[in-house]
Amino acid sequence: MRSISLHWTGHDYERVFPAYHFCISRPEDVLVHHTHDLRENMRDVRLDPERPYAPHTRGRNSWSIGLSVAAMEGATPSDFGAYPVTAAQLDALCRVAATLARFYGIDVAAVRTHAEAALDDGYFGAGDDQLRWDIARFQPSAAPLERAEATTAGDEFRRRIAGLLVRG
Repeated sequence: MRSISLHWTGHDYERVFPAYHFCISRPEDVLVHHTHDLRENMRDVRLDPERPYAPHTRGRNSWSIGLSVAAMEGATPSDFGAYPVTAAQLDALCRVAATLARFYGIDVAAVRTHAEAALDDGYFGAGDDQLRWDIARFQPSAAPLERAEATTAGDEFRRRIAGLLVRG
């Protein structure tokens, strides 16, 4: 494995999906669910897209691990709705990412949010709340969603994960 992508499901706190390899459910007393076999993404999935794999990030699924928090149903950048991502879920997301990065020898620079991939590929949600902005903002805000928020959020995740890697 070469990279890790961080997501939210866009559903409630309980629903988990095989589009990701691991999903973190429940808002406080979190559970980590293994939802898809990592080995199925240990290849160039474009060569045989009919074979099963976890399709978590458009065009970036080859040799990539998908992690997701079960949250954010009906969320917009200004209103995270009834199922906002919680601090406990974000902590668990960072711990799982650090564990996998250590095990697979993935550099922390290769841990990115789906929002960062959407920036790179031109489908980030700036101006359109329905497009991929996970995870670009940690708190709801009435301010327009800015592209720089995706990078700032990704940097914060990498800082936290790097700290966990140092502590072992």
